[in-house]
Amino acid sequence: MYLVTPTEDTWRKSEIGFKERWNFPNCIGSIDGKHVEIKCPNKSGTSYFCYKNYFSIVLLAIVDPYYNFIIVDIGSYGRHSDSAIFENSSFYREFVDNKTILPPKPLPGTDTPVPHVFVGDEGFKLQTYLMRPFSRKAIVENLEKKNYNKRHCRARRVVENAFGILAQKWRVFFRPIECDVETAVHVIKAACCLHNFIRTTANGTTDERESTEDIINQTSIAFSTSTRLRERSSDMAQAVRNHFVHYFNYLSQ
Repeated sequence: MYLVTPTEDTWRKSEIGFKERWNFPNCIGSIDGKHVEIKCPNKSGTSYFCYKNYFSIVLLAIVDPYYNFIIVDIGSYGRHSDSAIFENSSFYREFVDNKTILPPKPLPGTDTPVPHVFVGDEGFKLQTYLMRPFSRKAIVENLEKKNYNKRHCRARRVVENAFGILAQKWRVFFRPIECDVETAVHVIKAACCLHNFIRTTANGTTDERESTEDIINQTSIAFSTSTRLRERSSDMAQAVRNHFVHYFNYLSQ
């Protein structure tokens, strides 16, 4: 009931919300992965050992503009990158791989159709369907790219805020989960469902009393972000991002 398979209507409502609330058109979700610390599983070797020097499983989530979870992928090895987990998920195979969630459409005030995209951090590879920010080196002397990063960060922080709200409600995320991996996956999944239930029934009023800074701080304490991915992106993906760069600098108010 509260974490159902997304439909075309789900993505359209999400796109409208990102455009109206966060001023990022053609965005259908904010995506990120977080490490959830667990006790060392028996006979697991280093599979669950992450770069933060503890054992973890990854909670990969796509969030709508109102901090609700649309998609969650739980239980991947802590040593894997966000991008690899995403590309191996059932959601990717069903909705993304050689398919289009929503057909491309022009950005406001333009004529060229642009794909609908997710927004993620440096842990993801730039794709035609997934935007990542420019590197710090790239924006030093380029105001246009810097302006894009500001707008990108604003939309992407929605998923950070959702993780922060999740951790504030369910304190189990502030310490290692003391159970086997299968049970830990059920615990995390239950927390995500309850998160959506509370936000749906209470209209999110309680959670949004916290400032953005407080929520981000809670996220950093409870979860760890994956490392940056350094991989060259395709020319088509860069062209899509350049459409957004042009829009944010010359057409968007």
